[in-house]
Amino acid sequence: MRLKQAARRFWPVLVASALGFIAYGILCPSKVGFGGDATGSSLDYASESSPMKNREQDFDNLHLTEEQCQEVFPGLTKEIDLAVAQGSFQLNIDDASASLLGQIKNNKLLILRAPRPVDMSDQWRERQRAALHQIHRAILTSPTRLPDTVFNLYIQDTPVPKSWSHSRPAIASSPRHIFPIPHFAFWAWNQPFIRSITHAAAATTDIEAALPFHKKDQRAVWRGTAWFNNGASANPRSRQELLKIAKDAKWADVQALEWTNQGEDATNALKIEDFCRYKYVIQTEGVSYSGRLQFHQLCESVILSPPVEWMQHTTHLLKPVYSSTLLSSEEANAVERDKSQKQQQGRYPSKRAQETWPATFRPEEANMVFVNPDWSDLEATISWLEDHADVAHSIAKRQRGLFAGRGYLSPAAEVCYWRALIRGWSQVVHADDAIWENSLVTPWEELSVRNEKVQQRS
Repeated sequence: MRLKQAARRFWPVLVASALGFIAYGILCPSKVGFGGDATGSSLDYASESSPMKNREQDFDNLHLTEEQCQEVFPGLTKEIDLAVAQGSFQLNIDDASASLLGQIKNNKLLILRAPRPVDMSDQWRERQRAALHQIHRAILTSPTRLPDTVFNLYIQDTPVPKSWSHSRPAIASSPRHIFPIPHFAFWAWNQPFIRSITHAAAATTDIEAALPFHKKDQRAVWRGTAWFNNGASANPRSRQELLKIAKDAKWADVQALEWTNQGEDATNALKIEDFCRYKYVIQTEGVSYSGRLQFHQLCESVILSPPVEWMQHTTHLLKPVYSSTLLSSEEANAVERDKSQKQQQGRYPSKRAQETWPATFRPEEANMVFVNPDWSDLEATISWLEDHADVAHSIAKRQRGLFAGRGYLSPAAEVCYWRALIRGWSQVVHADDAIWENSLVTPWEELSVRNEKVQQRS
């Protein structure tokens, strides 16, 4: 009898507790794990002010669903969306004459045709392997099956139409159906002073924690190969002119790399994370995109660059302010204002730059500074930023806050992007029947361990 009475008294408490738990789970889903998503964390990261510590588990989670990817990294896939919007196309065998034809089938990565190693430099072979490892990782970690498709992987600097390439030209008249892919350094870069995005991110975090912005080296830093330019760019001698204008300048630590061991190392190279020890980092593109840009975006430093002419998979997240905007502000001194007026007479920003980057941002919105491609206003811009330290620091904070703080260069963002790319590409590509002729299908696992001496083009 007493047991029955106790049960009757306990039952309302049990029901109320259960209802309370359910209500709590509905109102506070990030606090209650219901299985499935191992992170069990909130995915509302639209605000840059959200504390980074609440997201780190998502940034390393390679198993996010498509919906979670969109929530954690809003706007990440803009380049894919633009490429898909160009409409469907047919992929022919001639489109892959110098690239790798691959297939994704039943969530397996297969190689249909690949350039012979003898036809590729060591550098291109390394980058191709890295890209295939990246694709394979994205497939293996996908929580859902990805669509079957055939793809054209082109890893040389200047992209070709109908391909997966590391960048695309930013100008509107560029070749069509180029899907930018994450840089190979998300896997690894075989340079001892670079290594990988993941390594650099961890090392940069340590530096930034110990070195506040106002204590960083006040000089503008750059390292690079002097002759590595694009003849069709806004300044075909960009790097040589940078070295000339910065020579012996107190405001600059600018040096051409002195390569050794057949390009395997450089005596005056900086570890990629050590660029973050400087307030200002000078960015230059080469034959096409800059492989170091995304590394520099991990820094709480101000990147100074001519208007970017090549779009990587996250370049659309830039919010540049033109140096002419800074130098023509009401607070600019007479010398800076005079230089700015001369630049306007020289048509900077040029029509080409304004077409490529039509949106203009105020200094309090920007996360990067665009300078004149001839570097004529570089010193004046650095001087202005030094005189307006709060503006300089805010630009640097917004950059690191976006690319590191919100995880857009994280392992999770990379695999999210790859999977979105596979889905988007599969919607618009149609493989010509000739692709299958004389193709020897090889699983990536087999090709990845095969001795290069026995690899032949199928």
